[in-house]
Amino acid sequence: MAGKLTDAKIAGAGAGRELLESLGRGLGSLSVRVTPSRRRVFYFRFKPPAGNQQRIELGLYSTEDGGDTLTLSKARRLAMQLAARYREHPDLRAHLEAERRNREAAERHRRDEEARKRAEANRGTLRALLEAYAAHLTAQGRASGADALAMFRRHVFEAWPAYADMRAADLKPRDVTAILRTATEAGKGRTAGKLRSYIRAAYALALRAESDPTAPATFIAFGIESNPAAVTAALSQYNRARDRTLTAGELGFYLRSLEAAPASEARDALLLALALGGQRPAQLLRATRADVDLHARTIRLLDPKGKRAQPRAHVLPLTDEAAAIVARRLELATVHVSRRQRQQARKEGRELPAAQESPWLFSADGKRPTRPETLCAMARTLATAATADKALQKARASLGLFELRDVRRTCETMLAGLGISRDVRAQIQSHGLGGIQQRHYDRHDYMREKAAALEQWGAYLAGLRDERVAPMRAKRA
Repeated sequence: MAGKLTDAKIAGAGAGRELLESLGRGLGSLSVRVTPSRRRVFYFRFKPPAGNQQRIELGLYSTEDGGDTLTLSKARRLAMQLAARYREHPDLRAHLEAERRNREAAERHRRDEEARKRAEANRGTLRALLEAYAAHLTAQGRASGADALAMFRRHVFEAWPAYADMRAADLKPRDVTAILRTATEAGKGRTAGKLRSYIRAAYALALRAESDPTAPATFIAFGIESNPAAVTAALSQYNRARDRTLTAGELGFYLRSLEAAPASEARDALLLALALGGQRPAQLLRATRADVDLHARTIRLLDPKGKRAQPRAHVLPLTDEAAAIVARRLELATVHVSRRQRQQARKEGRELPAAQESPWLFSADGKRPTRPETLCAMARTLATAATADKALQKARASLGLFELRDVRRTCETMLAGLGISRDVRAQIQSHGLGGIQQRHYDRHDYMREKAAALEQWGAYLAGLRDERVAPMRAKRA
């Protein structure tokens, strides 16, 4: 239906109707189509040189101006603008599509140019150096990579953005001191000490990059000629080693509390670390299915500590109790597959089960290993609970609360008390094995000695559990 469009005509048109208004000879038309749901939609109608009538949607009709809708007068103005362009470009749809592609290409170019400028501005900054160092640690398989990056973000990038965006080669010792002072004044001396070590190591790596073929070439571009962290105070007063060990009563309480706690991957990890003679939680949590051999009754941990290029394989025998914990984790370690993932797999001609085996021995969701902080929090809860135990109150008052890191020290102390030799203790806890003798000459695997020691340790723990063991003297923190 052709003629001048009015609001009255549009309002009175029934479902399925289309009203037209010619914009002039050879200029196309403005149309209003009424949908079955009685929505009224404006279109610009035109006919290209070769082909049938085409429509370009303008928008939804409304009698009020505003929002995403169009009044009749606004729709008429839009249609006239398209009519003018139609006169110049008869194949209007193809012309508009080309313009859209050009706009998108221009926008992509703008974003790429901004990203290039940001990268150029970030090149050589302290932020880039510290991020590169954290990535280097991670690439080496060191858990400290994530710790370093988190520390850099909080105490440098967020706390000191001006320093973070400064050229790393221009950073002065006084700047490093200012960064560290913020942490020490906040009562975080230990954090400041670790931060200093990380910054110093990052600069040291960049300094030797040109002469050390094992250092990543990325660090050469920073042009580092001095290490501003090396001349700052070492903050050694915050690195005092703890010497707190648990009493036999405390360790027995800790063991009984763990066994009584609700089943979880954290509880099993703490129980296994204890059963294996005090293993480092971070190393134990990285264990996978592939590291376990229940037939041979062994578990392999990877020890990256020290200056090793590759983590040391630390193989331990599994006692009956340890094997039971590992078998339970293998049975429970699964990762659930979402409905969306299963549907996508079916489209690709594959079928996925509702759950799959998780590669991690200790994981809450099957997708990533449990974090050491989770174990520390659980141990802290148990240590706090020990304060309510009347039998332990005297020891707690004189020694202070114990921490998870004290459990490992306690295990070695008590293993020594059981007569286990220093060499075997070192093999069980994987420390002190970096000397020339161990690296080049001693190829004995100590499995027989470790198995005997852990069996003796298990019997000792059973006595602690049942409170049948005479107390050992504990050390003060």
